[in-house]
Amino acid sequence: MNTMRLAVLIGASLACGSLFSVTSYASTSFGSPNTVDNTIKDNTRKKESWRENLASEHNLTFGLDYQVLGLSASSPTEGGDDNSAAGVARFYGSWNLTGLESGNVGGLVWKVEHRHAYTDTAPKAYSFIEPGLGYIGMIGPAYSDQGGRLTNLYWKQQFNQGKTALMAGYLDTSDYVDTYALASPWTGFTNLAFSTGAGAIGLPDDGILGLAVGHMLDENFYIIAGAADAKGKSDKPLDGFETLFNDHKLFTTFEFGWTASQEHIYTDNVHVTLWHIDGGTQHNLTQPSESGQGVNFSASFFITPQIMPFVRGGISEGDVALYDKSFTLGLGYFGLGAEKNNLGFAINFSEVNEYLGKAYGVTDDKQFTSELYYNMSLGEFVQLTPNVQYIDNPAISTEKDTWVIGLRARVSF
Repeated sequence: MNTMRLAVLIGASLACGSLFSVTSYASTSFGSPNTVDNTIKDNTRKKESWRENLASEHNLTFGLDYQVLGLSASSPTEGGDDNSAAGVARFYGSWNLTGLESGNVGGLVWKVEHRHAYTDTAPKAYSFIEPGLGYIGMIGPAYSDQGGRLTNLYWKQQFNQGKTALMAGYLDTSDYVDTYALASPWTGFTNLAFSTGAGAIGLPDDGILGLAVGHMLDENFYIIAGAADAKGKSDKPLDGFETLFNDHKLFTTFEFGWTASQEHIYTDNVHVTLWHIDGGTQHNLTQPSESGQGVNFSASFFITPQIMPFVRGGISEGDVALYDKSFTLGLGYFGLGAEKNNLGFAINFSEVNEYLGKAYGVTDDKQFTSELYYNMSLGEFVQLTPNVQYIDNPAISTEKDTWVIGLRARVSF
């Protein structure tokens, strides 16, 4: 393996922000830990006075970070690359403009990014899109070579003292679909099997025109529903007006869930998510007109103040999701070694999408994957996350298994 070369590459790169601590979950709203508002809340370092003044006097908060992911495989498929690395620069923020005294706050949320590869193959394509692991799945799907992109630009409005929330504009659907505490590719697991959708939801692009609504039915039960432009492209946001209103290809979701309280909506949580994506989009795997749909399940709960086990999975049909079946068991250990240091471990069983398997000539469609990571803060600005994955029976590889060593780095400003 090119471990030394990979270490030098990663060591030259830094990346952003803060980690989840157990206490940082308070005062969250609808949405995943990766939403702009929750990312800013989790940044608990002491801010410069001028930023404090912006927040207190003008209700304007923002952040800037840079991060990189490097991967190195012990046994790539024959002819495949054994390493991959990419970086992402992000600028994000929120500006609350209405309802500040009533509690029904409304404001603008934005996030712009630049995604770029350091190697011939970016991590997003490293598994099977380009010659690499021969694993039907994605490791670091946020780390691509896409270039500039718009991920968020929407209005968020709260009603009923925050019990109801509406988002309209350019949305990242992974901010509200099938979320849980370790789903973020920036701070949690790197493998898509352990992230939003567990590989069994056919997710559209980020930064697409859409509408989402979340509502607390009572103190514990909630619903979240959304519809978004399935043909939208985050690097061509203006084209979304044409695709949404002329093509009418939609990604629709409905989630029903239980939470211990709204403040813990993505930690102590059980939910079921129904989804559907129309055919005829760039997200079809092999059959251009085939739609996709399915159901996902997720349950997570703190059994101690620091340990959160979880069970997640999904069943899908059609030609969009990577997996027809996916099942995951895992746990998160928050505050391990230091207040902001977190550990995650999970194992996943997946059954490759039938259409995708036929296209690639898969003879055994069952894959087993595990990942262990340790997310640690080095001072107020820097964070490092080493991780190791073991993949047994990668579906289109010439090898029977492979180990993947990764390092994610993050610095915030």
